[in-house]
Amino acid sequence: MKILLDDADLDAQLSRTLIAIAAEAADIGEALTTASRTTAGDYDSWFTEWSTTAAAASKLAAEALKRGHHETARKAYLRASEYWRQSFFFIRHDIDDQRLQHAWRQHRQTFRAALPLFDCHASSTEIPFDGVSMTGYLFRPAGDDTPRRTVLAPCGFDSTAEAGFCATGYMALPRGYNFFVFEGPGQGGMLFEHRRTFRPDFEVPFGAAFEWLLAQDGVDPDAVAVIGRSFGGYLGPRAAAFEPRLAALVADPGQYDFASRVGVMAKGLSSGNPEDFLDRLTACDPDLDAQLQALLDGPRNLEWYGSRMAAMGATRVGDFIRKQLTFTLEDVAADIRCPTLLTEGEGDFASQSGLLYDHLRCEKVMKQFAEADGAGGHCEGLGATLFEGYVFDWLDEVLTRQTRPAPTAAK
Repeated sequence: MKILLDDADLDAQLSRTLIAIAAEAADIGEALTTASRTTAGDYDSWFTEWSTTAAAASKLAAEALKRGHHETARKAYLRASEYWRQSFFFIRHDIDDQRLQHAWRQHRQTFRAALPLFDCHASSTEIPFDGVSMTGYLFRPAGDDTPRRTVLAPCGFDSTAEAGFCATGYMALPRGYNFFVFEGPGQGGMLFEHRRTFRPDFEVPFGAAFEWLLAQDGVDPDAVAVIGRSFGGYLGPRAAAFEPRLAALVADPGQYDFASRVGVMAKGLSSGNPEDFLDRLTACDPDLDAQLQALLDGPRNLEWYGSRMAAMGATRVGDFIRKQLTFTLEDVAADIRCPTLLTEGEGDFASQSGLLYDHLRCEKVMKQFAEADGAGGHCEGLGATLFEGYVFDWLDEVLTRQTRPAPTAAK
């Protein structure tokens, strides 16, 4: 669904900021005006315009806070955080880029400035892992120690813990759920600051985060549900396969493996037999690797592949694709025991929900959202409210069967 821009990649990113309106983390006028000032295919202009708007929102927030207008300040800090995230999206192939480093830190700083201004209990944490620490945020509808249902959300491929609140967290709180989001290797500060890249055994960092969560006041250990969105649609199921204490799982969209996707790439190459593409790839065939390396030609390809290579810890395209082959649920999907909901926006490029559904042996449901209803595309596109309603109603019903009724949200 085109929104404003002729450049499809920029327009798709604009839609992510428009979704944040539901979390009071964007303004439609600010977003559309900022996007209209950018130049198609010019990632430098994208950074310049969004960072300009982010700085203006941050200044507004600081002024409002100084004058005692806390509601205005909270919303402005959240908008600044989202706009800073948007600014660095297309300059992530070089993690050392000072614009990226500055914008990411501002993204985090402005989000944290908003935390004391929430009308719920919100706190940040650093969970020790692999010699560094994983950033997380726990939101609770109230500050008491009443055990509550909790949504645990791993980040997506290009997401941050801060952005996780705008994607899903705001949905959970009014329904009486706690919300916990954290950054594993390859995400947010784990990548930009600590240089820890993605690993296929996500159950290991997940385990550290899960144990931290269970030790917190107000968390019902028998009612923790994982909602994994975007790349979290792989990370969440991977974690659930190794954690029998989870009460429910949502994968949006479900993802099963990367080998089946890689084969499609063979069709886009100028030479080579698609049938033996994987054999040549795994054998590190030098001719194929040279072809793959040529995919970096041009600023758009450099950023598209380069940002993903950086997150995977690869310096060559061939190595990046080979590492993806290690991300699979093939041998563990049948170990998922909790009730599982797989969702899919019609036409979602990342979806393997049907494939994952076929390999599950637990109680399972699959729900497709229609493009005609405004909820097609990756993670249901702009149809966030439709997603929220179906997913949280399903969670309510599943968790009510398994646990005590959920406390109501604080007023």
